Formats: sequence, C-alpha cells, structure tokens
Amino acid sequence: MQKRQLSLIGACVAAALAIVLLAVLMIPGRGVHYVSAATLQRHFFLHNGWYYDGRDWAFVQGGHKVTGVRQINGVTYRFGRDGKQVLPYKISYQYQLSTEQGTNQPATPKYIILHDVGSRADGQQAASYMQRTANSSQAYTNFVVGNGGVVYQMKRPGTVAWGAGTTANQNAPVQIELGHATTAAAFRADYQSYVALTCDMAGKYNIPLTLDQGSTGTSGVKSHRWVSQHIWGDHQDPYEYLTRYGVSKADLANDLVGK
Repeated sequence: MQKRQLSLIGACVAAALAIVLLAVLMIPGRGVHYVSAATLQRHFFLHNGWYYDGRDWAFVQGGHKVTGVRQINGVTYRFGRDGKQVLPYKISYQYQLSTEQGTNQPATPKYIILHDVGSRADGQQAASYMQRTANSSQAYTNFVVGNGGVVYQMKRPGTVAWGAGTTANQNAPVQIELGHATTAAAFRADYQSYVALTCDMAGKYNIPLTLDQGSTGTSGVKSHRWVSQHIWGDHQDPYEYLTRYGVSKADLANDLVGK
C-alpha cells in the first residue's frame, strides 16, 4: 500500500512539473515549438534568428519558435500559435524557378531592389515569362507582385537574382518586380503587397527601410533607377509607373516607414 501511495504521489508531482513547464513555455514572448540544431542545419537559417524551410518562416530564440506579435529590426511581425509567420500578403509558388534555373548563389544582404515590369504585363504574365526564359534571357527577380496583390515567388529570397547588373545583384538578397495593373483598385492592392513584401524582407535581412539614400556603401531599399545612377544600367523604374496612379517617390518612401 505504501509503495502504491508513493507511486501515486510521484505521478502527481511529475504531472505538476509538466504543467509548470508548459506554463513557463506559454509565457508571452516565448515560443513553445522547439527547433533542434540538426533541423536548423538542414534548412536555410539566417544568422539573425530567422528560420526558413522553403515555404514557411519562423523566428527562433533560445531554440524555440516565437509566437504572437514581435517587433524585429523595426518591422512588426505576427506569428501563429504554431510558430509560423502570418504573412501580410498572399504568396504563390506557381511559377517558381527550378534549382537548375538562375543561380543559387547567396547574396550579400545590402540592398532590396525595387522594379516594375516595364511593359503592359500583369504580375502573372511577367512571372510566367520569367519562368520560361530565366536562363535564356538571364533575367529574373526573386518576386513578382500583381493580379490584385498576389506575390509570386520566383527564386528563394537570399539568393542572387538577375535583375540589375552583376554588382547590384550580388548585394541584393531580394529584388521585387511590380506588374502593371489595369484598374486603380488592382493597382492599390498590388502596391500594398509591394510595400508589405519590401518591409517584410527588410526586417528579415536587417536592411534599413530608407529609399534611394546614400552612395553604394549605404545599405537600404533601392529603386532600379538608383542602381542605374550609382552602379550600372539605364533603367528608371519603378517611378514612372507609380506616378500613373498618383504615387510619388516621396509617397513610397513614407509608406515604407509607415508614415
């Protein structure tokens, strides 16, 4: 009988400890989803805490994925109870390039480069074209935005894209194309995703949300026009297209920092 009582007491103590441990892990600001070192080594893991498995993002602290709302590098992020980031835009992988297309070379996290497609193509048309011609034309970006705010991922962020010349490409972990809309409502949805994606990626790569500022040594968000003026090329995008719908360079700069 005494052994049975001791066993029962031991079980109760173990259960109580488990409850306490769970309660500690559920404290706001601490995630409950453990990520092993082996898992991190098998996946694309950024040195500043971001974890990415090719589709989902998480932010890891102390070996756990965080949950709830977090401010990271000046950008506000939301994470579900499962630790996955809740993206502020709709993403599609329909036209993602294969590993044999383009390059898988890591880029230095210095710039995020903004483009528009420079034609009457919408986001889906531009993404489809890039998928078909990435190697033959040697031109593609990491993302294309269009068709009412859909973000088409073309090549994994963090890798070199072929969008703005060798030097700029090697220093830009993210390049984003903006497809052309045919209505003001579609443009507004596209533009909101364009800005949201830029802010999202800037926080992940710790790139300042300053637009076209400084010289080539200054990290930040850069237009293709800035690249042409300071590094190489003759492109002027995306400003001419943005102004068709009443968005100036100053508007874009303010929207990036939430003003």
